[in-house]
Amino acid sequence: MMASLIAVALVSCILVLLRWPTDARIDIVSQGAMLVFRPLAFALTLAVMMLVPAFPATSLVAERKKGTLALLLNSPKSPLEIYLGKLASNVLLALILMSVSLPALAACVAMGGISIRNHILPLAIVLLVMAVQYSAVGLWISIRASSTDASLRWTYAAILALAVLSVGPLVFVGNLSGLAGLIAHWLTAISPMSALQQITGSQGAAATIGISTGWVDFLVASAAITALLAWSTLRLLDPILLDRARPTGKVITGDTGGARRRLNYLVDPNKRKAGIPWWLNPVMVKEFRTRKFGRLHWLIRLISVCAIISLLLTVVAASGTVNWGVERIAGPLVLMQMALLLLVGPSLGANLIASEIESGGWQLLRVTPISALRIMTGKLMSAFWTLMLVLMATLPGYSVMSYIQPAISGQVGNVVISLVIAVAMVVTISALVSAFARSTAVATATSYGLLLVVFAGTLLIWLARGKPFGPVLVERVLLINPAAAALSEMKTPGFEQFNLAPTSWYICLSIAAGCTVILALRIWSLSRPD
Repeated sequence: MMASLIAVALVSCILVLLRWPTDARIDIVSQGAMLVFRPLAFALTLAVMMLVPAFPATSLVAERKKGTLALLLNSPKSPLEIYLGKLASNVLLALILMSVSLPALAACVAMGGISIRNHILPLAIVLLVMAVQYSAVGLWISIRASSTDASLRWTYAAILALAVLSVGPLVFVGNLSGLAGLIAHWLTAISPMSALQQITGSQGAAATIGISTGWVDFLVASAAITALLAWSTLRLLDPILLDRARPTGKVITGDTGGARRRLNYLVDPNKRKAGIPWWLNPVMVKEFRTRKFGRLHWLIRLISVCAIISLLLTVVAASGTVNWGVERIAGPLVLMQMALLLLVGPSLGANLIASEIESGGWQLLRVTPISALRIMTGKLMSAFWTLMLVLMATLPGYSVMSYIQPAISGQVGNVVISLVIAVAMVVTISALVSAFARSTAVATATSYGLLLVVFAGTLLIWLARGKPFGPVLVERVLLINPAAAALSEMKTPGFEQFNLAPTSWYICLSIAAGCTVILALRIWSLSRPD
């Protein structure tokens, strides 16, 4: 929490100092203060999205695993008081986080062009409502989750859906009238993007993708979702409903299946599965056989979901390329793919080392004859191939664009290279965090935070391009973001002036290689005898 406060305070102060006037004059109608206020508002929104959900997502599930939640529910406190106490404590932490930006917001008002009534107060209300809503989401998932890392994973997935993916239906229906248009309108109102566009005066950019809602609509939609989630969570805050029966297992008598056991004895009953070939990494096979997302039924589900997403993206690419052009439709496609990678990647990479140490499985790996290098490569490849499966399922959209406009085939190839490099960065950074974390929950939350800073934080710098950040600084910052390289290759509006590839590829691969080297040294250190 202290590190988060220092980071938010430094970022907000730097944004103001870069644009502070040198002639000691204010300007009532100038956009100078707005050029500072806009990235500051988006930075605070991103901070709330990254830091607020981690605490409530682990609150109830940790209490239940420790056995203290049952004591709370059997105390004189009512379930409503328990829920409001946990919700209020997390909202107060969010208020402390937002309070460190008050001097920067006051400086924006002093610069002129920003008013408390039209800008500062609406932004504060939106951030407060976001904190309440995301805290309710975290508690709603935490009461249903079986582990802290699963709760964190699903909480960030839900927030990503509420903040980003809820704008997706506008691509299909736009601002049409009728039931479909009404549903798309209110789904868009759930996202804070619509509220921020109105507060920061960016309605023109929002109108290009069909966003026409404001911050009042966001308050109404958020209040409805928060009330529904609170009611659903309170229904489960019951000691009887929290009791979960353990599996009883199978009872086998001495007479049942005797012939079958004798037949299995003839063919070696200890060899139930085919042996692992010499060319296959046994640690990778172990990860796929023991990890939840590595089992066959979960891989089938993942393939099915990615196939559906692929079909939707193909429809979007086919209709959007014809109606709107490649430049307009390629940007949302890249952002949707990066959202999927950021959703699945940290949850896979953060479990590679931390979960082994937390569960005691690392002690078993240490006594095996498998070298530290093979342990590292097996774990990294298990996460890499899973993310590549997600990436490959979303590629048909680019194939449709290449078929409609063959001149962009080379650009599509560069985009695919950028996305593969993004997969390498996500896996290596998450695995490195997992090797130094004490628990899986800490590793998962830290991985999400770091990757959001790399992929989303650099886009905040791009959002403030021109003033206060110059084009040279913006281009250098975007070099560490492979998603920005993909957007620049497709000539997305706002990125056509930057020439990021192949320099960005070399830098991102260097970051991934550096993380891999540090990870190898860390695994070698953990593998040594005590």
